[in-house]
Amino acid sequence: MPTRPLHSASNPPFAKGSLPSGLRRPNFRRLADRGFGDPRNSYAHCMSWFRGQLYVGTTRNMFQLVNIAPDQSTDAFHLWPVPVPPGLDATRLEQNCQIWRGAPPDGRFEMAFESPRVDSLDGAHRVWRDFGYRSMVVCQTASDASEALYVSTMSSSKAPGALILRSVDGADFEPVTDPGMGDRGISSYRALVGFKGRLFAAPAGSGRMWANAVASVVLECRDPLSRQWTPASEPGFGDPTSAGVFEMAVFDGQLYAGVSNPFTGIQVWKTDAEGNPPYRWKRVLTGGAGRGKLNQAVMSMFPFNGGLYVGTGIRRGGYDREFKTGPAAAELIRIDPEDRCELVVGEERRTPEGDVQPVSGLGPGFDNPFNGYIWCMAEYNGCLYVGTYDSSIFVWWIDPARVPRGAHPRLRLIGAQKIVDREAGFDLWRSPDGVRWFEVCRDGFGNPYNYGVRTLLGRDTGLFVGTANPFGPEVAVQTASGWTYAPNPRGGLEVWMGRPDFAEDPSGDMLSGGAVNLHYDRAMYEHPLLRSGEYFSFSRFSNYGFWEEGTPGQKEACENLMERLLGFLPERTGSILDVACGLGATSRHLARFFGAPNVTGINISAKQIETCRETAPGCAFLLMDATQLDFEDETFDHVVCVEAAFHFRTRARFLREAFRVLRPGGRLVLSDMLFTRAAETRSPVLHPKNHVAGPGAYRELLLRAGFEEARVVDATEECFLRCNDHFIRYALTKFLDEELDPAGFSAVMANRLALLLSVRSYVLAGARKPRSAGAAGPTDRTERQARGAHVLPWLEDFMNRDPRQQSEKHGRMRRSAKAHWLLASVTKRQSQLHRELSLLLEKEAEAHEALDRWDRRTGAERPAADGAAPAPEGEAPAAAGGGPSADVESAIWRCAPTRAHCGTRR
Repeated sequence: MPTRPLHSASNPPFAKGSLPSGLRRPNFRRLADRGFGDPRNSYAHCMSWFRGQLYVGTTRNMFQLVNIAPDQSTDAFHLWPVPVPPGLDATRLEQNCQIWRGAPPDGRFEMAFESPRVDSLDGAHRVWRDFGYRSMVVCQTASDASEALYVSTMSSSKAPGALILRSVDGADFEPVTDPGMGDRGISSYRALVGFKGRLFAAPAGSGRMWANAVASVVLECRDPLSRQWTPASEPGFGDPTSAGVFEMAVFDGQLYAGVSNPFTGIQVWKTDAEGNPPYRWKRVLTGGAGRGKLNQAVMSMFPFNGGLYVGTGIRRGGYDREFKTGPAAAELIRIDPEDRCELVVGEERRTPEGDVQPVSGLGPGFDNPFNGYIWCMAEYNGCLYVGTYDSSIFVWWIDPARVPRGAHPRLRLIGAQKIVDREAGFDLWRSPDGVRWFEVCRDGFGNPYNYGVRTLLGRDTGLFVGTANPFGPEVAVQTASGWTYAPNPRGGLEVWMGRPDFAEDPSGDMLSGGAVNLHYDRAMYEHPLLRSGEYFSFSRFSNYGFWEEGTPGQKEACENLMERLLGFLPERTGSILDVACGLGATSRHLARFFGAPNVTGINISAKQIETCRETAPGCAFLLMDATQLDFEDETFDHVVCVEAAFHFRTRARFLREAFRVLRPGGRLVLSDMLFTRAAETRSPVLHPKNHVAGPGAYRELLLRAGFEEARVVDATEECFLRCNDHFIRYALTKFLDEELDPAGFSAVMANRLALLLSVRSYVLAGARKPRSAGAAGPTDRTERQARGAHVLPWLEDFMNRDPRQQSEKHGRMRRSAKAHWLLASVTKRQSQLHRELSLLLEKEAEAHEALDRWDRRTGAERPAADGAAPAPEGEAPAAAGGGPSADVESAIWRCAPTRAHCGTRR
């Protein structure tokens, strides 16, 4: 059966919303941590609301369990992330998983149920019957007088088999299946769904997760108390390579099943479940949605806003060595009731039906290569929330020398600590329409060990988040003497609740990643040369500026830059948004022309926002991420961004947001720096997804975002290079005047050298949002005149530059880098000479003091004329004829290589 092609980004069948809304990081409050007080509770594996309380099922000691699995390799690790006692097996592993309940936000959690012990299959041991509770659903079937809570279990190879439990009161949980339904190969039930008064379950096999064909079937039960379960589908849906139904969901009156396949990629099937089982199923999607086995498994499914969203993944966190699949990040796919499929988040690709682009503009894993799964989804207050599994925490323990060279290239290039600082912890995203996506957090709610959002639940009372955190109670750490285990106070699952009224002080939140904030707050408030404000003449500018001939200083250069950027605008009226407004000087400059009430500035640093309010009173300043603008569509007449877009994650997302908030005919103007790929890969405050090769590529980026009349000019010489020269002269003057010590000057030079080697171009750009169709506007002639009226002579000069000037610019950058390297080397050597000279002077003083002591002693020991008494025996010179004592010899010996400096004393 053919599958309909994915739609292109240019023609999505789903209508876009008009206003982003939803929860942000400050809206979340932690309800439970450290595994409800026991860090061995690794996963909040399932979650449901039942009888006025939140129920959470746990899985315990997940990483010990993974370690003892027969197909688990630990060769790539310096040390396994958690301690595993020697000889540990399923009979001795502490697997007493639990179900907890509470009444958030104020009610405390209590344990409602714990796995009992049973005899092992061979009768030789007492083992925990369940090691995890995987799925929960509230359902009323034919045998239920009212709604009941159903829970699926996971069973070890030593236990009798997986069960489905039922509770009508939330306290007593009784099995409604035989162990494994009589099949020892069934060790779990991945999905559990209620549909049309029936309960549907998807069993999973034991051992290697792909090996057991019994997993590739959907089972149905009309009366759970009867324990009668019937196949609702044929095995594998007719495909012997199918590896199991990982997820199920109800959408548009149909039951959907997500089938995983390690050979050809995911499939999605649907049925109305009418008639007698097994039912007729229709295939909706196949072949991994055109990505093949890189979309190996269906990890999540959820209906939202007229579409069914399907999250994908590759087992083992995005890299399946057994099937040689990956590493690759997950995708998000949307299916409508007519079986049309659309790529929402994922990899651009070419298919026989045409090119496919993600409608969100976001690449696999929401532009995060470590997001191996899109693990769960939920709706709350009109937004879809998506949680990921992020594997970046493992680079702490991976030995790069032990993994295939192409498997973790960023680990070799960047280093473990920088990756963890930038990426570790799950991602949580939200969208009001499935097209525009807004980051809620990227750092596991501040805990890098929260590597996954394992479950999400949206209720009227709030959005509940259950994490996966198997790194407790101890974790592997590296010390000076090697790798060892240490207590981990942040290990164990966590439960969070999100609600709008939880945000008491959103201004204190870092909205776009701590690394960028930390970098710029330090640069603006702690830099040894910039913190005083003297370099910028206390103007609170913080840019490279535009250096015309005769520009006296940095402040004037920054004012020139603002004038050049405003030159892209045909008129200086209306409302304007200042993106990444720094310390407020750019907003203050804009207020001179637009009026302070018409200027709005945004920044991700609360500290800088407070400074902005002092710098430009009357302007509005908001804490906001440039890629997640909380403004309605068509809010501003102009948008300006000065030297900041290279930090955004990503430029493309910012340009789309700028386009959205601009009124028709409004203009975007910006200055930006383009870096080398190597710099974007290695730097903690840049991102590889942000790479733009040059001015031409930048113009294409503007056009792809929907802008027209895009002009991009290379101003590297006038902005970056001339500012660099001026700053070096300023730093050198401070060094020579001894206002900057050698170490500080060397650090400044090293930073400037790194910039010269990293920056490709400095560009100025301007573009216009098209006027809406049918809107009243100027005639064609007036429009043509308006297009050219604001093109100033300097801009035409830039556009008409000789291409050879570009080569000259790069040559000058190379020569400047070499000069900086030489100056930094000389300064470093000068600093070393200063230290050596100080050491020599100290040694000289020490030697002189020792010689003085010796002179005094030897003078006192000389026999006095005419029968003076001899010196006492113990105070005699060391040898006949006299000589220096041991301490003097030592001092002279240490000083000997520089004897010329010490002189002699006779």
